[in-house]
Amino acid sequence: MSKSHGRKSRARNTSRSRGAAYAAANASTLHQHNSGPSDKDLQPGNPGGWGVEGAPDMRTASALIGACLERCAPCQQSLAAKLLAEDPIVLAVTAGSVYSLHAADEPDAGSLASNAAQVFFRALKSSPPGDGHSMVRCVELLNAEERSALLEDALDLWTFYGHKHPGLMRGQNTGHRNASPFTFTVPGSDPKNADPGTVLDLSGLAHPARYGVRADITLTGFGRLASVALVPDPESPEAGYDDLHERLAWEPYIPEGLPEEDPAWVLKVHETNGTLLGIVRLLDATLLPDKPHWEWRPDAYDVILWSAPEPKPVSAAWLETARERGSALLYGPLGLTPAAPLDPSRLLAVHARCVFTDRL
Repeated sequence: MSKSHGRKSRARNTSRSRGAAYAAANASTLHQHNSGPSDKDLQPGNPGGWGVEGAPDMRTASALIGACLERCAPCQQSLAAKLLAEDPIVLAVTAGSVYSLHAADEPDAGSLASNAAQVFFRALKSSPPGDGHSMVRCVELLNAEERSALLEDALDLWTFYGHKHPGLMRGQNTGHRNASPFTFTVPGSDPKNADPGTVLDLSGLAHPARYGVRADITLTGFGRLASVALVPDPESPEAGYDDLHERLAWEPYIPEGLPEEDPAWVLKVHETNGTLLGIVRLLDATLLPDKPHWEWRPDAYDVILWSAPEPKPVSAAWLETARERGSALLYGPLGLTPAAPLDPSRLLAVHARCVFTDRL
């Protein structure tokens, strides 16, 4: 495991270790996490190509990927331990599916990947279409610590690539030379007609809770600041105080105060017409916490908290303030109407960077 891996893991877990989730874990109960691919999506189309007669049981892997996408630390810990105790083919399929996505764009497993992941990636790259024998054998030869490192790296990639791949791993192939043993499809497409290794839909980073937004200007002890309030969607029961506090680690709102700017959070604003595009959290804040934020990839997201379904205009005063300060205060949750009672003790906030661009 690389030196950065431990720091990366600690940074990731810091924001995921709060609230009711731990109570559930301590009571030996787990949440339902359905954000990732289903167990059927993960099963190989041709189990014989992996050295087994029947499809492996991928229910634990499906739940674990969902827990990672929803940032539920206690479920991640419990489910990861359970997966690592299962047959090696389960880890091989879990890692193989997402590393095939990675292989479509990258020549290697990445500089931060563990030695175990590097070895596994080479086994995947050398596998004939539809053949997972070498990946299973690779996992069988790893010790417990190496398997844990491989799983952690694979789950990091799952977080990056998202969760909307309904046929994520398929056994079908058309026999292309050097083709990936997996086929990736978009919702509604026929996997039989897709080319092996084609990555088509990487848009699965939407936050499970839905919000609307209101742009305003907040007067702080440090002057005027462009701000955006989050309003929970009435049809999204996940949205609200617990979501912002426990899942996203937002801090209590301090009237007239201003929290330190958090470069992980970005409010994207259209550079030409000034409309709001979306609110995102950068993936490299988790993966590369020791690097300065200007070295983080600007378009690699851990989560998309909100994206504008249509252009969201703001006032000229708001836009001028945002350009001048280069940041904005995100806060919430607010009531559905401006006249709704407001309890300051139930408000949370984060000080985000403003990035002016042409796309989310």
